[in-house]
Amino acid sequence: MLAVLLACVGATVSLALLAAHQDATIDHLRTALRNASRPAPAAAALPAVSGSAMFSLPGAAGGSFSVVAVAVRPEPGSAALTWLFVYGRHANPGQRYGLLSDTCGGQYVAAYDLAEGTADRNGDLTIVAPNLDIDPRAPGVWISVYRLADGAPLGGVQGPLTGSGARTFKSAAPC
Repeated sequence: MLAVLLACVGATVSLALLAAHQDATIDHLRTALRNASRPAPAAAALPAVSGSAMFSLPGAAGGSFSVVAVAVRPEPGSAALTWLFVYGRHANPGQRYGLLSDTCGGQYVAAYDLAEGTADRNGDLTIVAPNLDIDPRAPGVWISVYRLADGAPLGGVQGPLTGSGARTFKSAAPC
């Protein structure tokens, strides 16, 4: 009987030591985790705005329109990409509008579409044309807003689209 009692006491002490060792190991791991230096997040290069301009287009029938041009450099040292935003007010609700671009004396036979949008029920319009491969400082670049239904021009801007020297026009680029 004494042997059984001693075996039980030995097993109990062994289990107590094992539990104490596990608790100490867990405590050490928690301490190491708290003290571990966390790596700093990698510094990502943020896009940088290298130029911007806003233009109110000459009064056109069917609403008033503004153009915002922004030159964005996605990474330091990279070429600027042009973003164009067209905002319209008092446009015909449900009417579709487009944004054209070309270069004065350029190699293109015809202007090309950049983006389009539809005026909402209040006559408000937003057209966004992102990441365009258009040199925003080029003096011969032009953009124009037009109605898709009949192709009627509603005005535009001849570059440079950022900086100074841009000219707005009613129907056709003045080049």
